[in-house]
Amino acid sequence: MDGAGACKLSHVGLWQENMARILVVEDDKGVQDLVRVALEMQGHEVVVSETGSEAVEAALRVAPNLVILDLVLPEMDGFEVCRRLRSCARTKHVPIIMLSGRSEISDKLSGLGLGADDYVTKPFSIDELLARVHSQLRRVELGLLSQLTGLPGVAQVEEAIKDLVKLHDRKWAVIYFDIDRFKEYNDAYGFLKGNELIRATGRVIERVVSEMGDKEPFELVGHIGGDDFVVITSASRAEAICQEILRRFDRLVPEYYAPADRERGYIVTTDRQGNTIKAPIATLSAGIVTNRYKTIDNQWLLGSLAAEVKRKAKALPGSSYYVDQRR
Repeated sequence: MDGAGACKLSHVGLWQENMARILVVEDDKGVQDLVRVALEMQGHEVVVSETGSEAVEAALRVAPNLVILDLVLPEMDGFEVCRRLRSCARTKHVPIIMLSGRSEISDKLSGLGLGADDYVTKPFSIDELLARVHSQLRRVELGLLSQLTGLPGVAQVEEAIKDLVKLHDRKWAVIYFDIDRFKEYNDAYGFLKGNELIRATGRVIERVVSEMGDKEPFELVGHIGGDDFVVITSASRAEAICQEILRRFDRLVPEYYAPADRERGYIVTTDRQGNTIKAPIATLSAGIVTNRYKTIDNQWLLGSLAAEVKRKAKALPGSSYYVDQRR
């Protein structure tokens, strides 16, 4: 199809008010239960890991908003877990609070030097830990993550892409997603419903990447504003991931329309000139840029190609994607 593909055909993202997904890495059952219950009472979702290797895998799978990390763990200590999380684009900026029964200043400095954001010595006050958790979440909310979806925002995506184009020995792909006819949907249903559709789209994208991605250090799901999302993944997985996201979006999106609009397949609204128009049910377009076919060694070239493939994808019918295969 000359680089074009068309698809005619959960729950991961959390960032609602004071709710966040928190990974607790602790092998002491008593401490684990204390922290888990306290966080859940605050409205957070808690994922628990008991070993260092399990923690790294869980962090890449569930994309937590914060990690509480014990220093002494089976298989892999907290220092190594911290180092690995900081080496992956997906977890590079996730706040890490270290817990330890050791109060030596050298341990604190080692943890902070590896990229931990805070250090709490056991035994600790649960109120103090909660205060530190909320402080870290607030810092992230104000800076790196999209407040609407909780996914990495523009700054983090830009940094990841700058690192990505330096990987000349790896075959990667960047997928740019855009909701078609979102403006008409927003105009007809209002921005609150529009925000719900954006959050739902983010959850679909993040869930599919979590299930089908290969956990490469550079893999990332980002929300760069409005109805635009970015996925960074390996070139070999990109099209399959894209196809599945489009399929699930098409299955999900009718639920966000009123029954009458859903039944007739369009909404009646007005354009910028005040003309009455019939806007079909929203679809999803995706443009894929990859270094599989040619060298892409700077973010400006990647950005230019991305704009081009998105235009071509949006020109295709239905939920569709387009891959730039020029050499």
